[in-house]
Amino acid sequence: MNKTKLVVVISMVLVVVAGLFFQGQFENKQKTELVTLVDQAVQLIEEKGENAFPELRSSSWVHNDSYVFVWGLDGIRVVYPPDPSGEGKNMTDLVDSDGKPIGQLFIKAAINGSGWVEYMWPKPGEITPSIKITYIKRANYQNQTYLVGSGVYI
Repeated sequence: MNKTKLVVVISMVLVVVAGLFFQGQFENKQKTELVTLVDQAVQLIEEKGENAFPELRSSSWVHNDSYVFVWGLDGIRVVYPPDPSGEGKNMTDLVDSDGKPIGQLFIKAAINGSGWVEYMWPKPGEITPSIKITYIKRANYQNQTYLVGSGVYI
């Protein structure tokens, strides 16, 4: 009887460890895809400036639930594919459901060159917040500096 229990416990531990491993692999893949997407958007902005914005609003820059957004370092949202009517809005005071100042954290990440911000945000169509991570990178074109980002729920 003890041997059977031991086999069951070991099997359960292996299943949990394997699940955590594959979840970690999936999250790493998502992060890598976000970095690539943001890097490509930064490159486009650094080549074309504001002329890149119409292209960044197109569906070719939307991947699964992720999209590229662009703010000025003053916090003004200039590209927001899910709702273009939100463009021009000052996002500096944006906070998550826990009161975390994500608008300021996005700007700080861009000032530092790049960075990750983790926060609580509801998935589209939901009310309950979920964990979301967003990769932010600075883009420069002539005398303009932009914050470029994309996020994913984990």
